[in-house]
Amino acid sequence: MAALLVTCGVAVAAGSAFADSDSEGGSDSSGVLSSLTGDESDSGSDSGGSDGASSDSGSGGDNENADSEGSGDQQDNADDQGNAEDQGNAGDQNGDNGDNGDGQGDGNGDQGNGDQGNRDEGNGGDNGGDNGGGQAQAAVDNKGRDQIAPAGADQYVDINDVDNNGGNLGDGGRFSGQGSYSVDCGVSDHNNSDNYMAAPGKDNGAQHVHDYVGNESTNANSTDDSLEQAGTSCRNGDQSTFFWPVLRDLNGQGDDVGQDGGSLDGNVGRILQPRSAELTFRGHGDEPVRPMPTHLMMIMGNAKAGQQNGDNVNAKYTCSGHEDQVTDKYPVCGQGSRLIRLLDYPSCWDGQNLESANFRDHMAFPDESGNCSNGFVPIPALRIKLTYDQPAGRAFSIDSFPQEQHAADTDHSDFENLASQDSNDEGARCINEGRQCQNLQQ
Repeated sequence: MAALLVTCGVAVAAGSAFADSDSEGGSDSSGVLSSLTGDESDSGSDSGGSDGASSDSGSGGDNENADSEGSGDQQDNADDQGNAEDQGNAGDQNGDNGDNGDGQGDGNGDQGNGDQGNRDEGNGGDNGGDNGGGQAQAAVDNKGRDQIAPAGADQYVDINDVDNNGGNLGDGGRFSGQGSYSVDCGVSDHNNSDNYMAAPGKDNGAQHVHDYVGNESTNANSTDDSLEQAGTSCRNGDQSTFFWPVLRDLNGQGDDVGQDGGSLDGNVGRILQPRSAELTFRGHGDEPVRPMPTHLMMIMGNAKAGQQNGDNVNAKYTCSGHEDQVTDKYPVCGQGSRLIRLLDYPSCWDGQNLESANFRDHMAFPDESGNCSNGFVPIPALRIKLTYDQPAGRAFSIDSFPQEQHAADTDHSDFENLASQDSNDEGARCINEGRQCQNLQQ
């Protein structure tokens, strides 16, 4: 089976293999993987069956627009790997672009100095050995570093100026019934700039730092086997892995200054740990949900939204005390109010595949009534609710690819279900019977 699924700097890498069932579906994995990993030379092409997404998935029509945090085709990076000029200029570009009125770029001008740019990029083998997968990692990617800039003022909105929309917008998040099940996996187990799903074995494949909860081993070289042998931060022993880009306090300083995924990729500031991370599965629509299968992999949102015309965007932010006002901008919360991020996953499954080449085609979002269509079946809808103490004003943003310049709508998350099938079955019963269950026995 396929491999499943801070502060002046950021780093991310990724990895995964594709299931045999994908090839049976006729998709061109290599072409789609190129777009998944963010190779700009391929991002505008339609190779890899890029027009085959389900039209009612609620996530755009082009498969090549997958969240895909990996950034750079593994075979096309030779010209970029040792590009000292590009890497050395990262700090200067940060500094030059920091005059947006928030002081976000102040002090960043010397982070990407020439010494950083000249470091040896050929250490992938050592990194791979240390990551527990025993695989040699591909060399670090540095694409897009000439476009580093902080989030602009237009990315922020006063929460008082957000219309009441009932607490939701975009795809998913429309639940039915009282039943649910949740798992307590803590708030942050570890960080890295990897993505084993979109960029398997690739060091800094995401070019931004992820927060992880659940599986304690998740990195670029993760596989089904390695994940199943690892520990977990989840109280009930659930080995699932959940991850999303970190949020940073731009007035602080992280420990990844001058590092890939950190300041070298334009990700600066002190990483903020959530006060809470709620992982809850709910029902939706008119039909009972089927149990979620073990090893199901999926993504939500689009880390490359700006480069891919806003397709698959599903960013949702609000503030405590204003939870009927949800926005896709960074909300500036009032005194005593906390920042909330809502990560809603697709919950209609094709009933067969545990993954697909772009990690989207086997899944779809339900319609506005919560129902699935076109042969897709309802499974529990995962919502991740992250709550933070927000820095004052506009001095915060999530990590992003350099080209995305910390746009609020690039928020995204990846998930692989490694809960036991027994607990998945019981979870579906909890939902369908209207019970609220927690930390189901594995």
